[in-house]
Amino acid sequence: MPYAAHRVVSTDPFEGAIEITTEQYRAAVEGMVEGMVVSIEGGFSVEFPPQPEQPSEAPPTPAELRVVALAQRDALMAVAATRMAPLQYAVDLGDATADEEAMLAAWKRYSVDLNRIEQQETFPDQIDWPVSPDMATP
Repeated sequence: MPYAAHRVVSTDPFEGAIEITTEQYRAAVEGMVEGMVVSIEGGFSVEFPPQPEQPSEAPPTPAELRVVALAQRDALMAVAATRMAPLQYAVDLGDATADEEAMLAAWKRYSVDLNRIEQQETFPDQIDWPVSPDMATP
């Protein structure tokens, strides 16, 4: 005759176990394979263990929002610097076209606007991100 206790089944008797039927033993073994557990509280049963309540995720703090926003700003500033460099070189060499000079001015304005996001009243909760010159031109 098989035996069961909380989370354990066996064909041999053991301390704290109750005697179960062969059918119950098979059900327990099959259930355990699927992640279920054996319980003898209130009678023999095989069931999925209770899942711990998942704590709700707290919204980010203003300090956390600030860190994320400034990291995003710095990444965008790096892109802007990369775009501006060859345009600035062309201007410095006196070899820039009118379109290149206009594009350099647009990238500089964008960089200034990025640098000023902390001055927005709703920073860091809501940020009005400037539009990249790459996105502004077709």
